[in-house]
Amino acid sequence: MQVNKIKLALGLVAALPMVAFAAADQEAAMKDSNNWVHPRGQHNNNGYSALAQINKGNVKNLKAAWTFATGVNRGHEGSPVVVGNMMYVHTAFPNNVYALDLNDNQKIVWSYFPKQDPSVQAVLCCDNVSRGLGYGDGKIYLQQNDGMLVALDAKTGAKVWD
Repeated sequence: MQVNKIKLALGLVAALPMVAFAAADQEAAMKDSNNWVHPRGQHNNNGYSALAQINKGNVKNLKAAWTFATGVNRGHEGSPVVVGNMMYVHTAFPNNVYALDLNDNQKIVWSYFPKQDPSVQAVLCCDNVSRGLGYGDGKIYLQQNDGMLVALDAKTGAKVWD
């Protein structure tokens, strides 16, 4: 058990420079209010958008423009992440991830289907949901239900590391 704690501590220390760079990239993307690069928009977690196209006077005119079905009929608790013209959505177990091009009729640019042992669902609390994706350093970060953290290239969906 002691060896595992040491490995975890060393892994966290080794990851600190990468986390700092990813945070800087995320901060830069957050300066554009058209992006939604954090599960609640900004680090303050208020879920508020500074965009002004929708207001008290025109909100009653809103209608659905399009929908996207993930094919997973369980809870979807994490909000989409939007960076530039790409929207990234994810599912509850099995934690599939989709990149949708918002400038091309929401075309699926890439998808990621992780392989996990289905027995992990038996030990999950409060359904088998995920609270959201992360973005930074040109990567989409997925915390799988089995505890594995995965970094996907935001442009291609290729697994960079886990």
